[in-house]
This record gives sequence, C-alpha cells and structure tokens, in this order.
Amino acid sequence: MLVYGILGFLRPAVYVFLWPFYMSVFTVEENGLYYLMIAVAGVAMLVIGLRLSSAMLTYYYNYYQDQETLRDYLRSSFSTSIILSVLFLIVLYFIGPSLFDYVFQSDEIQFYPYGFTVCIYAALTEINMNYYIYLRNEKSLGKYAFVVVFQTVAVILFQILFICYYGMGVQGALLGMTLGWVLLTLVIIFMERDILTLRPNLELVKPALKFSIALLPYLIIYWLLIEGGKFFLESKGDLALVGVFANLMVLTRFIILGVEAIINGIRPFLFEQFSKGSKRNDAQVSLLTKMIINVPLLAIPFVILVGTNVHFFTSNEAFYAINQYITLASFVVFVFVYIKLFYQQLIFIKKSGLITLLSFAAVVALIGFFILWIPKYQINGVLYATLVGNAILALLFFVSAQKLAPVKYELRSILFVPLITFICIFSLEYFLLESGYSYANYGWIQFFIISILLLLLNFKNFKEYRLLFIKSKS
Repeated sequence: MLVYGILGFLRPAVYVFLWPFYMSVFTVEENGLYYLMIAVAGVAMLVIGLRLSSAMLTYYYNYYQDQETLRDYLRSSFSTSIILSVLFLIVLYFIGPSLFDYVFQSDEIQFYPYGFTVCIYAALTEINMNYYIYLRNEKSLGKYAFVVVFQTVAVILFQILFICYYGMGVQGALLGMTLGWVLLTLVIIFMERDILTLRPNLELVKPALKFSIALLPYLIIYWLLIEGGKFFLESKGDLALVGVFANLMVLTRFIILGVEAIINGIRPFLFEQFSKGSKRNDAQVSLLTKMIINVPLLAIPFVILVGTNVHFFTSNEAFYAINQYITLASFVVFVFVYIKLFYQQLIFIKKSGLITLLSFAAVVALIGFFILWIPKYQINGVLYATLVGNAILALLFFVSAQKLAPVKYELRSILFVPLITFICIFSLEYFLLESGYSYANYGWIQFFIISILLLLLNFKNFKEYRLLFIKSKS
C-alpha cells in the first residue's frame, strides 16, 4: 500500500520537483505563461476524452471477478479514449485560436504552439490514465512502477534537453512533457498487445461514459477550485502576477499531491472494504480515512518552510513575494483535502450526478467572490474566494455522503488535530512577525515546532499505520 502511495505521488510530483529549475530558467512572466498552460491542460483532459478514465475507478469492480470481461472493458475504454481524443483534437485545431483570444488578454499567450501542444499532452494523459488506474486496481505493482518511473524520467530528460540545450523556453518544457507521454503510450501498446481495438464493446463503454459525463461538471468545478484563480488574475492583472501566484500554488500542490497519493494508494483497499457492505471492517476503514487527513497535514510545515525561504532556490527577487501568502495558501488548500475525503464515499456509490449538483453551489460562490475580491485584493482575493468555495463544497459532500454511505470517522484525527495545528501556525506567524522576525526565521521556527507537535499528536496513529502496512504485505 505504501509503495502505491509513493508511486502515485511521483508522477504528478515531478513538476513540483522541477519547480526550482523552472525559476532558474524562466522569468516570472514565463513562469506565469507555463503554469497557465498547465492549467489549460488540466481542463483539456476533462473535455478531450470525456474523462472516461474516471469510470475505471469503480466500474473495474463490476468486472474484476471475470478476467475476460475485465480485459474487454480495459481494451474498450483505452481505445474509445483514443477515438474521442482524436476527434476533439481535430475540432480544437480549428477553434483553439479563437478560444484563446477570447479567454486571455495577454498577447504572449498563443494557441500555437503553446495551447495545441498541451492539448496533445492532455489527450495522451487521459488515454493512459485508463491503464494506470487498471494497474492500481489490479495491484500489479511491477508494471505500475515501471510505467510511472519510465514516464517520469522521460519527461525530465526531454524538458532539460529542450530548455537547456535547444533554448526552447516554455515551449520546450511543454514539448518535453508531451513527448514523455508519447513514448509511454508506445510502450503500453507494446506491453499490452491486445489493448487496441477498432470495435470497442459499446455495452461496456456506454454505462462508463454515462458515469463519466455526469461527473464532468464536478471535475470542471474541481479544476476551477484549483486552477481558476490563475485565469481571473490574468484577466485583472498581468503574467507577472500570475507567475507569483502560480509558484505559490506549486508549493501548496505538495499538499494536494500528498492526499492524492494516499487516496490512490489506499483506494483499492478502501473500495474493497466498501464493497463488503455490512461485513466491512469499520476499524480499517476509519484508519484508512485518517491517513487521507494526516499525511497532507504533515506536509504543511515543510511547504511553509520552503515558501518562506525561496531565496535558497532563486536570486530573482520577484519570486520572494510568495512568503507573505504561503501560510494562508496552505490552509486554503488543506481545506480542499476534506473535499477529496468525502468525495470517495460518493464516488464509490456512483453518485456522480449528486456530486455535480452539490458542486454548483460551491462554484457559484467561488466565481462570485473571484469577481468581488480579486480586483481589490489580487492574490489574497483568490485565496479568500477559494477558501469559501472549498469550505462550502466540503460541508455539502460530508452531509450527503454520511446520509447515503455513512463512515465512522474519528473526529480527533480528522478535525481537532488539523484545527490545533493551524491555530498554532497562524499564532506563530503573527507573534514572530510582530516581534521583528523575518519570514525566513518564521519558516524555520514553525517547521520545527509544528513538526514535533504533529508527531506527538499522531504517535498512536503511526503505530496503527505500521501494523496496517505489515498486514497488507503479508
């Protein structure tokens, strides 16, 4: 289980690990452009392949006891994703420039070459996610580890090659990402010779598509909660402002990566327990759900430490403004962890329509406060609006999930420990800065104090996790 969590963290985390590299080779404006294109890729993944891969999370369990049908489902999903992606890319080839002119105000943001490159990247990512999720659900560690490491190494090498040796700048970074996925796609097709078919089984694909399409509005809202602020900032400010905010979000992305890695690692075990109904092990379910909160919480003091000491990574002082926002940003993103937690309950019982319905309330509040607060508060305005949106959605998911598929949560671990932690963090920031300490000093002091506090508060949990990992290996 632990290995799956680490591997699930590695693939998306490569772009976070390259963060110091990007700051050393890009200006703050180029950083803004690059991360805006990453955000475009995020929404393109949803539209281009209709997010068919999301159905693999749960529909796998409809067929996992029949290997022949399961392989047919994998083959049909993979091939249908390719067909949909090709069709959407053809459409985007013609309408993409007009879309970019409508959305962005900066002349530097062009569909060719930037936008179309990330759309190809998004299509390849969505296609291959069908296979990634299949391997995770199969608990096929060897193959899963290979494809994750192969793709990660390929992306790093191609980006360094195109940026450092060919001087291609932002387009080199985007092209390197895309070629890494191209190679992986070819490798998967070679490894799984039967994964392609010109005649997908529509009886298997149709219900999966129905599920994924119903889930799309929520996923778009999810994207807005994470990435939407960049677009509103670009429309009200400039690429330099976007660059500072984007780098702030890259750091806090560690928190999201932490929770996604844990969820990816434990989901097969968690859903397996859910599938047992009244016979499930509630103690194990509770332990698994506590991990979803505790692991990203442990990342908080590290994220704040890095965000208040950016001078170790770059001499460009334009990036130093991150330090004044990092504490609030960490809290805002951590609230999003609760959305991910309660979402698991709803997605297992295939309530994609309800997920979408509940999400509309959050996105209305989010966009409304974006419009109200960004012109006045700029980056802080994005953070305030996102905090409100996250809190509303987390509360709605919790109430609905507990009504339809109740889970016995341990309030101490999922609520009181995070609350105590953030009270201490905000108090330290206020008193240290008021006492004349620098942001860098505050970062180091809070790192040691909060890390020790979290270790003490979670001592009992760590012993339970150790027993769980030992059991899962046996």
